[in-house]
Amino acid sequence: MSAETGQCIAVPAPGLAPGARVFVVVHKDPLRERIDVRPSQVLGLEGDVLFLEQTEPPLSHATSGAMLEVSLLLPDHTGDLRPVGYTARLLDVREDFPTGDGDTLVPALAVTPPGPADFFETSLRMHYRVPVDTSMGVFIRLADPEAAPAGGVGADGSVSPMTGMEGALLEGIELLDFSAGGARVRAPARPGHDHIFELGRTLPFRLIFIGSGFAEGVALVRSMEREAGPDGSERLCLGLGFTNMEIRDIRYLERMVARTVSACRQREREASYS
Repeated sequence: MSAETGQCIAVPAPGLAPGARVFVVVHKDPLRERIDVRPSQVLGLEGDVLFLEQTEPPLSHATSGAMLEVSLLLPDHTGDLRPVGYTARLLDVREDFPTGDGDTLVPALAVTPPGPADFFETSLRMHYRVPVDTSMGVFIRLADPEAAPAGGVGADGSVSPMTGMEGALLEGIELLDFSAGGARVRAPARPGHDHIFELGRTLPFRLIFIGSGFAEGVALVRSMEREAGPDGSERLCLGLGFTNMEIRDIRYLERMVARTVSACRQREREASYS
């Protein structure tokens, strides 16, 4: 690395200040329409090394040297957020990165920072997202793994799809949109219990299409934002990734997404002719 290059890439790009939220794209497979996106945040920049918070699931030392995509959301000219990213190399996985107070050490990923022209428009999903309205007859059920009966949670903290689902449903879950790979939902904040929605937590889910059936599996919490409701109450907006699904559920969900998209587009065409 030349001195010129080192001076150039050591300057963080807009949005990469300490504490900034980013996404580490570990793997993309366009042919199989699969993507592995893990939330993280910027911890700091030291010389020509950018440190990110360890992901969940964590990356191991064995992945050092791998190429990743580091992405973040930036506003475009309309003010809407759009994902941009750059290709980074994972230099090391540290267990002892000092935080701002200097007294706390946390796990961190050491990656190469971006150059001035390294960012490109990207995508954090591989599937068409279908907005939900009340006329569609689609809703989601999530189970509280902490309330599941014995056998619902493994010794390693993993959960099985739908084990104890009917007796441990979370209330007030509103489905905002869905795709073949995940969904966005809104949930009421529950003081003292919001930890079940922390990044990386898993929740059994069932996505139900009234009159047509359902698909089920495990939902991985990939993002969580707090927002105020119309009545001033606090709500949580969650980004979920669908995992641990049987092949039949995956195929069924893909068919239902295609059918729903087709029906929505047909209604749009009919409305344009009326």
